[in-house]
Amino acid sequence: MKAIATLVAGGMLILAPAAALAAGNAPRLETRHGQWVGPYVGAQIGINQSSAAGLDTQSSLTGGVLGGYNAALPLKGAVSPLILGGDVFANFNGKGDHNYGVRYGSSQVGVDLMGGIPLGHRHDFLPYVKLGMGNLSATGDLGGSEVSARIGVGAQFKVSPVLALQAQWMHQDGDHISNDNFTIGLNYQFTLE
Repeated sequence: MKAIATLVAGGMLILAPAAALAAGNAPRLETRHGQWVGPYVGAQIGINQSSAAGLDTQSSLTGGVLGGYNAALPLKGAVSPLILGGDVFANFNGKGDHNYGVRYGSSQVGVDLMGGIPLGHRHDFLPYVKLGMGNLSATGDLGGSEVSARIGVGAQFKVSPVLALQAQWMHQDGDHISNDNFTIGLNYQFTLE
């Protein structure tokens, strides 16, 4: 219960500034697919479900940061281009109590590639898929690290010309450790003049 309360509080800290900006008195700018192009940074918080060889699956808190760059690839005959991007990330997953009295968590660092198509009247909704590689390191009662593939899906929604809310699921399965991260976050998109 304490973990859920901490997650809710953390999520509110991330989402409150974005909601305030979205509900402000300033008129919303008409946006287009170019709003997704350029460098960005972000932070996220959520739930990590982890398991290891011979151990059960447990949930714990996760938090992380990321930074990357997006470009637009026009599609012939399509209103929206394909948004292609890449980011580097670091996630820190809390420790969970697994069977046999084993308590461990993990950290992840790596790179993801992303592809998505902006949708909506203002092109302010961006569903996407991600593929990447990450180094998954166990902490606590377990040790060692593994480099393995990651896969996931998510979506971003622009609440202002430079801020986007993000929700995503990422899965990483190593030889001995498996992680699923379910996160919400806030990204800041630098404008290109």
